[in-house]
Amino acid sequence: MRKHYKQHTKGLRKTKFNLHHTNPSSRGGETNEFNLFPYKIIRHNSWHTLFLNMTIWEVWEVLDDVYEAIFNSNEQYINRHWLFVCKLPSENDLKNQIEKEYLVEYLKDRWGCAFGGRKLSKARKFLKYMMLFMIFGSDMACPKKIFINEKVSEFFDKFPVAGKRQWAFTVCFGTDTANTNWNVIRPKIL
Repeated sequence: MRKHYKQHTKGLRKTKFNLHHTNPSSRGGETNEFNLFPYKIIRHNSWHTLFLNMTIWEVWEVLDDVYEAIFNSNEQYINRHWLFVCKLPSENDLKNQIEKEYLVEYLKDRWGCAFGGRKLSKARKFLKYMMLFMIFGSDMACPKKIFINEKVSEFFDKFPVAGKRQWAFTVCFGTDTANTNWNVIRPKIL
Protein backbone atom coordinates (compact mmCIF):
# COMPACT_ATOMS: atom_id res chain seq x y z
CA MET A 1 0.00 0.00 0.00
CA ARG A 2 2.80 2.42 0.88
CA LYS A 3 4.50 1.78 -2.47
CA HIS A 4 1.21 2.20 -4.33
CA TYR A 5 0.49 5.54 -2.65
CA LYS A 6 4.04 6.76 -3.16
CA GLN A 7 3.84 6.01 -6.90
CA HIS A 8 0.40 7.50 -7.49
CA THR A 9 0.03 10.41 -5.08
CA LYS A 10 1.94 13.50 -6.27
CA GLY A 11 2.36 15.11 -2.85
CA LEU A 12 3.84 11.97 -1.30
CA ARG A 13 6.55 11.08 -3.82
CA LYS A 14 9.29 12.88 -1.91
CA THR A 15 7.61 12.94 1.48
CA LYS A 16 7.65 10.58 4.41
CA PHE A 17 4.15 9.46 5.30
CA ASN A 18 2.25 7.01 7.47
CA LEU A 19 -0.86 5.08 6.67
CA HIS A 20 -3.48 6.52 9.03
CA HIS A 21 -6.38 4.32 10.12
CA THR A 22 -9.64 6.29 9.76
CA ASN A 23 -11.04 3.84 12.30
CA PRO A 24 -7.98 3.30 14.53
CA SER A 25 -6.64 -0.22 14.92
CA SER A 26 -6.83 0.35 18.70
CA ARG A 27 -10.59 0.71 18.20
CA GLY A 28 -10.99 -2.42 16.06
CA GLY A 29 -10.26 -0.79 12.70
CA GLU A 30 -8.93 -3.11 10.04
CA THR A 31 -5.74 -2.60 8.11
CA ASN A 32 -7.25 -2.60 4.63
CA GLU A 33 -7.37 -0.15 1.76
CA PHE A 34 -10.75 1.30 2.79
CA ASN A 35 -9.50 2.19 6.27
CA LEU A 36 -6.10 3.65 5.40
CA PHE A 37 -5.23 7.19 4.43
CA PRO A 38 -1.71 8.25 3.35
CA TYR A 39 -0.85 11.02 5.81
CA LYS A 40 2.38 13.02 5.97
CA ILE A 41 4.09 12.07 9.23
CA ILE A 42 4.18 15.50 10.91
CA ARG A 43 0.53 16.12 9.98
CA HIS A 44 -0.43 12.65 11.17
CA ASN A 45 1.25 13.28 14.54
CA SER A 46 -0.67 16.55 14.86
CA TRP A 47 -3.94 14.68 14.21
CA HIS A 48 -3.25 12.31 17.09
CA THR A 49 -2.25 15.18 19.39
CA LEU A 50 -5.69 16.66 18.79
CA PHE A 51 -7.82 13.52 18.54
CA LEU A 52 -5.87 10.57 20.02
CA ASN A 53 -7.73 7.50 18.75
CA MET A 54 -11.02 9.09 17.74
CA THR A 55 -12.57 7.70 14.56
CA ILE A 56 -13.07 9.93 11.55
CA TRP A 57 -16.86 9.93 12.12
CA GLU A 58 -16.37 10.97 15.75
CA VAL A 59 -14.08 13.80 14.64
CA TRP A 60 -16.60 14.87 11.96
CA GLU A 61 -19.35 14.94 14.59
CA VAL A 62 -17.46 17.27 16.99
CA LEU A 63 -15.35 19.23 14.49
CA ASP A 64 -17.21 22.54 14.95
CA ASP A 65 -17.12 22.25 18.74
CA VAL A 66 -13.40 21.44 18.79
CA TYR A 67 -12.72 24.38 16.49
CA GLU A 68 -14.70 26.69 18.78
CA ALA A 69 -12.89 25.39 21.86
CA ILE A 70 -9.49 26.00 20.30
CA PHE A 71 -9.95 29.14 18.22
CA ASN A 72 -12.52 31.05 20.24
CA SER A 73 -11.16 30.41 23.69
CA ASN A 74 -10.42 33.30 26.02
CA GLU A 75 -8.17 31.00 28.02
CA GLN A 76 -4.45 30.52 27.61
CA TYR A 77 -4.71 26.80 28.40
CA ILE A 78 -7.50 24.31 27.69
CA ASN A 79 -8.02 20.59 28.00
CA ARG A 80 -9.22 18.28 25.23
CA HIS A 81 -12.68 17.55 26.62
CA TRP A 82 -13.80 16.15 23.23
CA LEU A 83 -11.70 13.02 23.83
CA PHE A 84 -14.43 11.49 26.01
CA VAL A 85 -15.29 9.06 23.14
CA CYS A 86 -11.76 7.61 23.00
CA LYS A 87 -11.03 4.10 24.13
CA LEU A 88 -7.80 3.78 26.12
CA PRO A 89 -6.44 0.89 28.22
CA SER A 90 -8.03 2.27 31.39
CA GLU A 91 -10.52 4.89 32.50
CA ASN A 92 -7.68 6.55 34.41
CA ASP A 93 -5.61 6.85 31.21
CA LEU A 94 -8.55 8.50 29.47
CA LYS A 95 -9.21 10.83 32.39
CA ASN A 96 -5.54 11.91 32.40
CA GLN A 97 -5.63 12.59 28.65
CA ILE A 98 -8.82 14.65 28.92
CA GLU A 99 -7.65 16.66 31.92
CA LYS A 100 -4.17 17.41 30.56
CA GLU A 101 -4.01 21.12 29.71
CA TYR A 102 -2.44 22.46 26.53
CA LEU A 103 -1.44 25.93 25.51
CA VAL A 104 -4.16 27.16 23.13
CA GLU A 105 -1.57 28.44 20.66
CA TYR A 106 -0.01 24.99 20.56
CA LEU A 107 -3.39 23.40 19.74
CA LYS A 108 -3.98 26.02 17.05
CA ASP A 109 -0.64 25.07 15.50
CA ARG A 110 -1.49 21.35 15.68
CA TRP A 111 -4.86 22.04 14.02
CA GLY A 112 -3.21 24.00 11.22
CA CYS A 113 -0.66 21.26 10.69
CA ALA A 114 -3.18 18.39 10.79
CA PHE A 115 -5.58 20.03 8.35
CA GLY A 116 -3.22 22.11 6.23
CA GLY A 117 -4.63 25.40 7.52
CA ARG A 118 -6.45 26.98 10.43
CA LYS A 119 -9.85 27.56 8.81
CA LEU A 120 -12.77 25.32 9.74
CA SER A 121 -13.72 25.06 6.06
CA LYS A 122 -10.25 23.73 5.28
CA ALA A 123 -10.65 21.06 7.98
CA ARG A 124 -14.02 19.98 6.59
CA LYS A 125 -12.58 19.76 3.09
CA PHE A 126 -9.61 17.72 4.34
CA LEU A 127 -11.87 15.31 6.24
CA LYS A 128 -13.96 14.79 3.10
CA TYR A 129 -10.77 14.07 1.17
CA MET A 130 -9.88 11.49 3.81
CA MET A 131 -13.39 10.03 3.43
CA LEU A 132 -12.82 9.57 -0.30
CA PHE A 133 -10.12 7.05 0.62
CA MET A 134 -12.72 5.24 2.75
CA ILE A 135 -15.01 5.12 -0.28
CA PHE A 136 -12.55 4.36 -3.08
CA GLY A 137 -9.68 2.77 -1.16
CA SER A 138 -6.26 2.79 -2.77
CA ASP A 139 -7.81 3.74 -6.13
CA MET A 140 -8.22 7.25 -4.70
CA ALA A 141 -4.47 7.67 -5.25
CA CYS A 142 -5.26 7.68 -8.99
CA PRO A 143 -8.99 8.50 -9.23
CA LYS A 144 -9.00 9.06 -13.00
CA LYS A 145 -8.74 5.32 -13.56
CA ILE A 146 -12.03 4.78 -11.70
CA PHE A 147 -13.85 6.93 -14.24
CA ILE A 148 -12.19 5.56 -17.39
CA ASN A 149 -14.89 3.97 -19.56
CA GLU A 150 -17.46 4.29 -16.78
CA LYS A 151 -15.64 1.81 -14.53
CA VAL A 152 -17.08 3.47 -11.44
CA SER A 153 -20.18 1.25 -11.60
CA GLU A 154 -17.96 -1.81 -11.86
CA PHE A 155 -15.96 -0.56 -8.87
CA PHE A 156 -19.07 -0.33 -6.69
CA ASP A 157 -20.30 -3.72 -7.95
CA LYS A 158 -16.98 -5.20 -6.82
CA PHE A 159 -16.75 -3.15 -3.59
CA PRO A 160 -20.31 -2.36 -2.46
CA VAL A 161 -20.67 0.59 -0.13
CA ALA A 162 -22.09 -0.18 3.31
CA GLY A 163 -21.67 0.84 6.93
CA LYS A 164 -19.18 3.63 7.52
CA ARG A 165 -18.22 3.70 3.82
CA GLN A 166 -21.87 4.54 3.09
CA TRP A 167 -21.74 7.23 5.78
CA ALA A 168 -18.64 8.72 4.10
CA PHE A 169 -20.31 8.57 0.68
CA THR A 170 -23.38 10.39 1.99
CA VAL A 171 -21.26 13.08 3.68
CA CYS A 172 -19.20 13.64 0.53
CA PHE A 173 -21.96 13.49 -2.07
CA GLY A 174 -25.22 14.10 -0.21
CA THR A 175 -26.78 10.88 -1.52
CA ASP A 176 -26.37 7.13 -1.35
CA THR A 177 -24.79 5.03 -4.09
CA ALA A 178 -28.16 3.70 -5.32
CA ASN A 179 -29.31 7.22 -6.28
CA THR A 180 -26.06 8.54 -7.67
CA ASN A 181 -25.37 9.98 -11.08
CA TRP A 182 -21.67 9.17 -11.53
CA ASN A 183 -21.20 12.12 -13.89
CA VAL A 184 -22.22 14.46 -11.06
CA ILE A 185 -19.71 13.12 -8.54
CA ARG A 186 -16.83 12.81 -11.01
CA PRO A 187 -15.91 16.55 -10.97
CA LYS A 188 -16.04 16.54 -7.15
CA ILE A 189 -13.34 13.89 -7.07
CA LEU A 190 -11.14 14.83 -9.99
